[in-house]
Amino acid sequence: MLIFSPCPIGRKTASNRFLSQPMEANDGDPGGKVSERTLERYKNLARGEWGIVVVESVAVTPTSAACPNGLIISQKNLDRFKRLVEEFKAINRAALLFFQITHSGLKSYSPLPVKSIWSSDVEGRESLSTDEIEDIRKAFVEGALLAEEAGADGVDVKLCHGYFGTEILRPVNTRTDQWGGSFENRTRFLRESIKEIQSNRKHSDFVLGSRISMYEGLRGGCGTARSDELIEDLSETIQLIKLMDELGMDYVNVSAGEPKFLPAITIPTKPSKEFYLDHFRYTKLAKDVAGSLKVIGSAYTILQEDAPIYAEENIRKGYTDFVGFGRQALADPLYPKKLKSGESIRYCTLCSGCGRLIEHQVHSGCVVYDPYYKGLYQRIQKKNRS
Repeated sequence: MLIFSPCPIGRKTASNRFLSQPMEANDGDPGGKVSERTLERYKNLARGEWGIVVVESVAVTPTSAACPNGLIISQKNLDRFKRLVEEFKAINRAALLFFQITHSGLKSYSPLPVKSIWSSDVEGRESLSTDEIEDIRKAFVEGALLAEEAGADGVDVKLCHGYFGTEILRPVNTRTDQWGGSFENRTRFLRESIKEIQSNRKHSDFVLGSRISMYEGLRGGCGTARSDELIEDLSETIQLIKLMDELGMDYVNVSAGEPKFLPAITIPTKPSKEFYLDHFRYTKLAKDVAGSLKVIGSAYTILQEDAPIYAEENIRKGYTDFVGFGRQALADPLYPKKLKSGESIRYCTLCSGCGRLIEHQVHSGCVVYDPYYKGLYQRIQKKNRS
């Protein structure tokens, strides 16, 4: 099967086409350090023989994680990240391990007032200054270089799901300085960051990519043509993908929606199952314009037992290069290995329990198959009933 075949990505090669998407679990130690629980999760994914594993939303500043126990990359935390890479690679040296670096923007779980990127904010928040945005950009560059120092094979610069990287790209970003207004200004953050990372990385095969939201479903959001528009228009999204290729990036990871406001687009559920077709459409469109970029598709978890059939078809037809799984990787981190060997697989039941744990700011994982997370979920339900 093609899904088990190797595939180059940048100057490295993934052992197969399975990618474990970055799934926040809110289980770091104080200060954003990698915890023992975090280590065990990624060691299990290493045992699962995924071609690529992406470490979850690693914040680039001390106050920009989305969860109280989110991971934060810094010089102070570097040893723990090095240990994560070492223990992962000790189990599966063939798998590629990327870090997704992020700033959570308005989603930041911070004791300080969270500033907006907009020149004016309907909720009356103070907006970020020109210099503050430049400081965030420098933090992304530093975070990427620290990821390389930790031993990661590459980084995913997060431009999806309503976080800072998405906020700055939206047409509704009408700032009048160098960071807003025109498409050129709104993509300046990405352009300058990628060029600086490329100039300072120690190894030319350090992979650079990004997960993007093709269409958010928000007025003035990514995938619309103007700040006051709601209807999908992917002209700018296509420009963004072409720009990523021009910059010499290695891949684009295709997503959609904004989980806080339109979770069914980002994470199709049983009632919204057909949204996987939009993800397939977006992924094919990305592949059509991606040039030398490798393309990673999403929304395969919703298909459960049928996922390999659709994955194989999409790879064979040239609609995608890799297939990404999020919730399925939580339900059964050994999924690729079991699928290849014919073992029984714990399929995601699409209950969204893992997401509800995140909403309540506790450790997150599969509430169906893992007793620890099941217990957390039951306590939340009991509390809600009382």
